[in-house]
Amino acid sequence: MVGSVIENYKIISVLGEGGMGVVYKALDMKLERFVALKILSAQSAGNPQFIERFKREARNQAKLTHPNIVPVYGFTDDNGVLGIVMEFVEGETLEKIISRKKQMDPKEALNILKQILQGVGYAHSKGFIHRDIKPSNVIISKEGVVKIMDFGISKSMFDKGITKTGTKIGTILYMSPEQIRADEPTRQSDIYSIGVTFYEMLIGKTPFDFGTEYEIMEAHLKKNPGRVSGNLDSIPPEIDKIVAKALEKSPVKRYATCEDFLEDIDNIISRKAKNYVPKFGKKHIDKDIDNEPRSFKIRVTLLTIFTLCIFSLLAWYFYTKIREFLPELKKSEKVAADTTGGYHSNPDYMININWTKLPTNTIQNLNSVYFVDNTNGFVCGDRGSILTTSTAGDEWRTINPPDSITLKDIYFQNTLNGFVIGEQGKIYRTRDGGNTWKLLPSGVTESLFRITLLSNGTGFIIGSKGVLLRSNDNGSTWAKSPTNTDRLLNSIFFSDNEKGYIVGKDGLLLKSEDGGTSWTQSQLPTDNYLKDIFFLNTKLGFLSAGGGKILKTINAGAEWRIKDTPSSGGLFSVLFLDESNGFAISNKGEIIQSTDGGETWEMKQSSNSYSLERLTKTKNNTIFACGYNGIILRSK
Repeated sequence: MVGSVIENYKIISVLGEGGMGVVYKALDMKLERFVALKILSAQSAGNPQFIERFKREARNQAKLTHPNIVPVYGFTDDNGVLGIVMEFVEGETLEKIISRKKQMDPKEALNILKQILQGVGYAHSKGFIHRDIKPSNVIISKEGVVKIMDFGISKSMFDKGITKTGTKIGTILYMSPEQIRADEPTRQSDIYSIGVTFYEMLIGKTPFDFGTEYEIMEAHLKKNPGRVSGNLDSIPPEIDKIVAKALEKSPVKRYATCEDFLEDIDNIISRKAKNYVPKFGKKHIDKDIDNEPRSFKIRVTLLTIFTLCIFSLLAWYFYTKIREFLPELKKSEKVAADTTGGYHSNPDYMININWTKLPTNTIQNLNSVYFVDNTNGFVCGDRGSILTTSTAGDEWRTINPPDSITLKDIYFQNTLNGFVIGEQGKIYRTRDGGNTWKLLPSGVTESLFRITLLSNGTGFIIGSKGVLLRSNDNGSTWAKSPTNTDRLLNSIFFSDNEKGYIVGKDGLLLKSEDGGTSWTQSQLPTDNYLKDIFFLNTKLGFLSAGGGKILKTINAGAEWRIKDTPSSGGLFSVLFLDESNGFAISNKGEIIQSTDGGETWEMKQSSNSYSLERLTKTKNNTIFACGYNGIILRSK
């Protein structure tokens, strides 16, 4: 394959081989950058199940946009040769680093672990379980950025899937006990595999590295791992507790989320545990983890500068050689090869930047934004984050959180009276602008995703497993209401006090004609997951869906037509200002716009690589979008 051209990709060299195919370094001759091209092997190409799994890998990984996940650029199908185009990462797999170093310095291992947890935690928040976390699926770039690879067997909460229950999925040395038993994997299964990987980083081998598969499986099911601190005096006993919790046999005893795991890691670092670095000869350096001697820092700084100089010279050398090899590259002297994988550096996506990024002073993921009027607004997000503005977004300040859980939606009736909802069935109400919060009984433990209150005092909250809560007293009390579905519900919208709509997983659309008392399921021309619904009036409505699709109705939902958009990601929110002008945002940080009532759409911005979650507008039609890593955008 080396030297051949597949579509617009010229294959340069082999990077590695796996069970499903070969990964090549290739040159994208259109965008003038190196990429990693994963080609399905000839043996697998004749197997329909392998082909479906291969395509699913491309779909799944393309839906995930995070600095610690290798991004997918596209999919190729050239005369039956199937390929996934991904970011080319200059670096080394964690497997090779462990093999070379044997036992990694604890500080380095903690830094890598944090980035793995951030990437996997993001995937979990999007409904994906990796199911095969291991050192060979983690690559560390030359800049020290950790990136997770190979979502070929990942499971999406939005996919119907092709994996049968009772099938063991993963690599045996890193499998959780429930995977050994062929039970359905969960988030805790990934956490167990991360714990095994962390153990191997510190010790140089996995906790159950035995001679036969039977012994390994028995150990996962019945044996406890040895203490990591018993191998290095520089490892504090707190790490033993973290490893033990991550490797609990019962999933319910493990960390519930990657964020919980991260919190314990951060606590260790913040306490600046002593005796935390390896011994050097007979002398042990007794110092804080972040307090290296000045001479050491100077040496590191000089070494970094020297390394950057060498890297720059090498980059220029290889660039000139490539120009000699492909003369057509000389035509684009001003375009540099993009190997970062971020959408912000892709010239095809730097389109009509007409949004302002607002200062928030937070890196928490923001899940919902709501404005009471033209100047007063609120956002909420992960770890109980709540911010407010009284200056139309120019300045944001943090207000007292009711809880440290992930908050999914926020709604204020005025500047004083509001609600936030989130995980564990939690509903909180404030009557003083967020200074104090009261927990309201919900009667459920499922995650809650969206809240709305109608002008007649009726309120609705939707969540996972088909949960619908109703209030008849302006939100003071809530009770469960039937929906006749157990699917995840993402969004609810009432076009008036009688006509209501709910959208959710697998193309689910519920409709009510009696103010939300009863709901019936409507047929749609798609089974993609639906994330948001918006009606401009009682007739004209829009749905945002996976795969970059918008659905439109002009007859109150009696019929829906699919509209294609320039986005290939999941469209998470949609909003219209009038019968002509509408906007939608995606999990790839894209903003698309329609000026003809949703018939056609064009890309307006994609310079932000973080997922955008929610749109809202003020009374004067200023639009705000919020998303991951503390992102808040305002239309100009």
